[in-house]
Amino acid sequence: MRTTGLRARSVGLILIVTATFLCTREMNAEEKRFALVLKGSLTTGSQLFPKPTSASEIERAQFFSMKDILGYGAELRYRFPESNLAVGISADYIRATEARSFRVSGVEIPIDDGYRVIPIELTGYFLIPISGETFGVYIGGGAGMYLGRRIYRVADVEAPSTDQGRGFGIHVLSGLSYRFTEMFSLTAELKFRDLQFNSVNHFSSTQIRYRSTVINLSDPGESRVHTDGMIIQLGAVIEF
Repeated sequence: MRTTGLRARSVGLILIVTATFLCTREMNAEEKRFALVLKGSLTTGSQLFPKPTSASEIERAQFFSMKDILGYGAELRYRFPESNLAVGISADYIRATEARSFRVSGVEIPIDDGYRVIPIELTGYFLIPISGETFGVYIGGGAGMYLGRRIYRVADVEAPSTDQGRGFGIHVLSGLSYRFTEMFSLTAELKFRDLQFNSVNHFSSTQIRYRSTVINLSDPGESRVHTDGMIIQLGAVIEF
């Protein structure tokens, strides 16, 4: 009888410990409302308009196309208690350049042309109810401010930006997530962003010397950057 009672108490103790552990896990899971997302991105296409304010309609329409642009960024998300809604604020870094050249007195003069932009965005998320504990599906959208400048360099002499551009736009996205542990998951997203900004660049001198050749520099002036391609994002999520 004593053995039976001891076994019963042991089983009861095990059940209490197990229940406490499960409850603690559930409480901890419920308390994890914040998430830090570290992500990399690939933008499929963008355009740089070198003369958007020209009096000529033909010059205003001319652009250089840049594709497959890599970037990276981070986002802080907050999920509202007992809901499928979340909000996040993010900052990314995107840089794209293209090498070109022109000929002066038989010498090829290299040109690097492109842009750098930091999108700062506020995004609202909706977790679709079909999602489970491991696999998640979500959609989102929001607005952003874009801090950018043109990168223009002739023969290693750069025309610095004298008026850094600020643009505003909207974005929409859809994503999938896979949870490996309570704190760690991976995400994959498709995003469409309407990013535009203007930049003004000027050379500090009118002439430079490159390989014994004197080059007369022409100021690039005001330009415009527009990205309208699809953005593919992969991220690692840490919840806390």
